[in-house]
Amino acid sequence: MKKIIAITGSNNPDSINEKFVRYLISEFPDAGIEFVDLKDFNVPIYSQAIEEMGIPEKIKKLFQIFTGADGFILASPEHNGLPSAFLKNIIDWLSRIDQQFFGQKPILLLSTSPGVTGGRTHLQLLAGLVGRWGGHLVGQYSLGSFTENFDVGKKEVETRSIREKLNELVSTLVEMETEHLQN
Repeated sequence: MKKIIAITGSNNPDSINEKFVRYLISEFPDAGIEFVDLKDFNVPIYSQAIEEMGIPEKIKKLFQIFTGADGFILASPEHNGLPSAFLKNIIDWLSRIDQQFFGQKPILLLSTSPGVTGGRTHLQLLAGLVGRWGGHLVGQYSLGSFTENFDVGKKEVETRSIREKLNELVSTLVEMETEHLQN
């Protein structure tokens, strides 16, 4: 059975990026997409001094989850044009186990925000770094104007053209993930 891990780079308990990624999971109930809540893996800010005491057990467990995945969906908030400090910290720790912690597997990058660009600026930065972390970028999408484009009550994207584009991107990820399993 294929397994795609969906995560958000937000530690906000009311994260719109989490709402966004959970919507996508609901659109593909048979695709083997599993949400992993990074908030459960919150660890101290990375430093060499802390690493000398050992890599946190939570990060080792998260790395094992990543190792067992066949693909990834990452929905990340943008903080001042950059990925969140929370996400960066998780990445810093994972990279201490293996710089290429995505394991040469496909990844889809997403972001949403109340603003019109939907976090597009930082997605471009992440897209440029995914290969360094061992990911194979299959696409990226920024959902701008979250409150206008997402019905929180229905837990769905309201605009048909946006839904179609997102479905296309997730389908591409699922197909690439299947190809990855066959090779």
